[in-house]
Amino acid sequence: MTEVHTPPEVVDLLNRLIACPSVNPCGREPGGIYGEKPLAEMLAGILTEWGGEARIDEPEPGRTNLLVRFPGRDRGRSLMFEAHLDTVSVEGMTIPPFEPAVREGKVFGRGSCDTKGPMAAMLCAIRSVQQGGGGLPLDVWFLGTFGEEMGLSGARRAVAEGVRPDAAVVAEPTDLEIVTSHKGAYRAAIVTRGLAAHSSEPGRGVNAIAAMARVVEAIHGPLARSLASRAHPMLGPATVSVGVIRGGSQVNVVPDRCEVEVDRRVLPDESREDVVAELTDVLDGLTRTDPTFRAEMRDSEWFPPFEQPMEAPIVRAAGGACEKVLGAASFKGVNYASDASIYRQAGIPTVLFGPGSIAQAHKADEFTEIDPLIQAVDVYAELIRAYGADG
Repeated sequence: MTEVHTPPEVVDLLNRLIACPSVNPCGREPGGIYGEKPLAEMLAGILTEWGGEARIDEPEPGRTNLLVRFPGRDRGRSLMFEAHLDTVSVEGMTIPPFEPAVREGKVFGRGSCDTKGPMAAMLCAIRSVQQGGGGLPLDVWFLGTFGEEMGLSGARRAVAEGVRPDAAVVAEPTDLEIVTSHKGAYRAAIVTRGLAAHSSEPGRGVNAIAAMARVVEAIHGPLARSLASRAHPMLGPATVSVGVIRGGSQVNVVPDRCEVEVDRRVLPDESREDVVAELTDVLDGLTRTDPTFRAEMRDSEWFPPFEQPMEAPIVRAAGGACEKVLGAASFKGVNYASDASIYRQAGIPTVLFGPGSIAQAHKADEFTEIDPLIQAVDVYAELIRAYGADG
């Protein structure tokens, strides 16, 4: 195991990132603590001073991607480090969200874990290699994206705008383990229709809530059991869950409408069309058995699953970097979605890697531990060298 020799600037940089709010607006007007633009502009200033060529893309007011290119010896090859700029909301936090605090070997503040900690480590790694003997072996890009917490919007935008590095490393708190697969998510709304009537004579109506109860039973029963019977070696089985239900207007009226929201976690070998067909089959089956049953389904969100074959050079480079710095490389899959799926769909070989635990992401007292943060800088730096040498 190599000795950790990272400069302490990573904590200072993380503190600056935390102190610059970048909360996902979630439909609000950007401004104040909401929106990624102030953080993108601050980073553009820092990274330009480091010799980067910065470009800010603002497709919507206050919502920005930041792409910075650091030239290397081999201008014909490129490696992209990516981290999302946005954080989740600060509602319910038990610590000051934008006043970074260092105590007990941890850095506290919103985004310290997800994902400004990994972001700071990436940037310090780029700077470390840049200032070392020989400089960067190839062009290294940093992409900071908007809207990851709600729809992967910035990553989708970057790919649509033609961002195509030879490989990518996406920052997430992965406990310094290399993630080569994760589940996707499909979300849909299902609405059952009935006929309103006075509740004193329910037979004159058709109860939409009763119809929805049959939908929920079919989803959590036969469909869930079918999904549990097939599993991915790293991710386990696909899952389905009804998370929201709305129906009825008042207790003495037979409800004529009921709506649920369904969350389906998707494996890498499943397509959006597969998932839609399964849920459609549930509704079609109920229609065949009950002539009064009426339902419709509409798409809500789609987050693609992700899987990177192990033989890719970026996986080899990440594994070798972990072995050199940490003494061993550990690979895993995770259940949450990330920007990595968008890059992989675009044909970009990609891995997820970062310090911190997902268990601390989005928490009321969010923090990241300093020792893994420092180790991550060395792993990222070694990854640059290893991938640069794997030409």
